[in-house]
Amino acid sequence: MLVIERQQAIMEYLKKHKTATVIALAKKYYSSEATIRRDLEALQAQGLIARTHGGAGILKGLNNEIPLYLREKEMLHEKRLIAALAIDLIDEGDVIILDSSSTIHEMIRHMGNMKNITVVTNGAKTALSLTELRVSVFSTGGKLRENSLSYVGDIAKSTVENFCANKLFFSCRAISAKHGLMDSSLEEAELRRVMMNQSQLNILLCSDDKFEKSAFYRICDVGQIHVFVSNNRPPKSLCNMMLEQGIRIITPGENIRRSL
Repeated sequence: MLVIERQQAIMEYLKKHKTATVIALAKKYYSSEATIRRDLEALQAQGLIARTHGGAGILKGLNNEIPLYLREKEMLHEKRLIAALAIDLIDEGDVIILDSSSTIHEMIRHMGNMKNITVVTNGAKTALSLTELRVSVFSTGGKLRENSLSYVGDIAKSTVENFCANKLFFSCRAISAKHGLMDSSLEEAELRRVMMNQSQLNILLCSDDKFEKSAFYRICDVGQIHVFVSNNRPPKSLCNMMLEQGIRIITPGENIRRSL
């Protein structure tokens, strides 16, 4: 098992069981106790867990951020459903903004046959993946956040402000009727607000595990999005709010190409 795979497995185990001992993890993943301790030290350095005597426990704070390599494995089936729906919202000639989320990366898998598309993104991994396709790519540059492989800060914001996009595809950490869209990173939340200002159509990609949850930093009101794409219908209160504000809700089985 690769180091990243083992650390991902440890995180999944801790999410389920809350705590674990080094001895138990070593037996479960057929590794030495020294190897497990190094894994736990690495996870602690990323702010994901707290070390305890002889083991570790999961940290779950509103501003606790999960690294991209772990997020890419979570809700993977749901993210692929959402990406397959969202890709049909892109038209030839579009200028689109893509954020650095793991759901966006699933969209790229469907973009192989697209032509005459211009993409602006703050995702380092997103930009690299797009270079293999027949699209024009502009990377924002800026301060690189290691956990998310995303560019943020003033440089990233000023770059986005130089473009006028037809559509923004983005995600968030949580969404609720009361608090709107939220993220675990202040810098990401600020950049997403700039992205929304530079786009004619703001399209939120959101899996149902984020419904009526909370995160530390508020991005915007629900009413500031135009299209909501998910693997499932949102809860009644959130759904009614969206419908009242004219937000189009897209879930599996719906007619995607209805006029935006």
